[in-house]
Amino acid sequence: MTFTINFLDDSTRPRAPKIEDVTAEQRRRGRRLAAIHAVHLRQMSDVRSIIDEVAQGLRSVSEVTYAVGSLAMSKNTRLAGTICGEECQMLTFHHTAEDQWNFPALTGHSAGLTRVVERLAEEHLVIHALIERLESAAAEAISVPTPASFDALNGSYNQLEAVVKSHFSYEQEELEEALGFYDVDL
Repeated sequence: MTFTINFLDDSTRPRAPKIEDVTAEQRRRGRRLAAIHAVHLRQMSDVRSIIDEVAQGLRSVSEVTYAVGSLAMSKNTRLAGTICGEECQMLTFHHTAEDQWNFPALTGHSAGLTRVVERLAEEHLVIHALIERLESAAAEAISVPTPASFDALNGSYNQLEAVVKSHFSYEQEELEEALGFYDVDL
């Protein structure tokens, strides 16, 4: 089961206005967001590797739980009982922090930047719906380890991964100057 994600089309995403007086130091500080995103993408890559091994027949669906247990995500994976585990919780925290602290600090400086921030907050809602769908698919694949449940898990993960990568790229491109220029602490 997959969501139809229509609004991630770049042509529908608002663009932040360029900031004329941004310094190299401000731009560098704005790039810290990319470093934070890189941590999430590495964790997602670890999950992707395990899913790929199952798809290649190198592991059984029932081995997914054990394999994920050896990753940095293991504690919350065991607690939550899902392949998403810690990364899903960390991504949720990351977006909550942006929604509650970073985005309000950027809102109101310009209409264009405000539209970008509003769009990013909307995309967070989609990502969290996809996380919930992934958690359900993972729970099903763990409790009923069949090829069909694995296919649903893999499809859910593929969609989440694509949406997160697209969202991160858009967010970094549009907010880099503003984060540094307006001295938003990450």
